[in-house]
Amino acid sequence: MNGNSHRILVIEDQTSIREVVADLLREFELAGQIEQANSIEEARQALNRMSWDAIITDMSLCDGNILDLIEVMQQQEQYRFPPILLMSGFLFGESEKRARALGINHILSKPFVPLILIDSVQHMLTTAAK
Repeated sequence: MNGNSHRILVIEDQTSIREVVADLLREFELAGQIEQANSIEEARQALNRMSWDAIITDMSLCDGNILDLIEVMQQQEQYRFPPILLMSGFLFGESEKRARALGINHILSKPFVPLILIDSVQHMLTTAAK
């Protein structure tokens, strides 16, 4: 392991994209722990199980919209989300406004350029550490 203690949760229902993201995080040594979830239910379990330093997520998953989960969990006073990078090929208009209203400031269109993903994650982790 690289000694990095960051914990990053990757939520994506397309296995190939989820694995590419996880591989990039490992290659650039951005996380000591990477967990992958492929559904809203798996994401909910992971979020309730431990705290994360960052979340990288798709918006539309096989069992729902991640924005719905974020909204519900934000209403739980004890739950505080780490910085979130939202990836989507379909984020326009109202969905983008809703994401920003939920505090998501990092949005990446799919398909994405790997180095832009890495820069975004580095920025999130650096900003959160301040």
